[in-house]
Amino acid sequence: MHSRQTGSVKWFHEGYGIGVIRAGGQPSDYLVLRRAVGDEGLSAGERVSFQPVIQGLACWAFNVIRQ
Repeated sequence: MHSRQTGSVKWFHEGYGIGVIRAGGQPSDYLVLRRAVGDEGLSAGERVSFQPVIQGLACWAFNVIRQ
């Protein structure tokens, strides 16, 4: 299990329920799905913490919590 990271939301598309989080101090971005956040979605620029999961070439954000 990976430790939690903090970052900010680059963008989140409410209609498709997908977005991108930029982790603080990391060169890679993390994809986030609505189910990892809850029903409210996210807003660009919002600060969050999340559990990073890397599978192959994909970086995912799970268990996203607003700060």
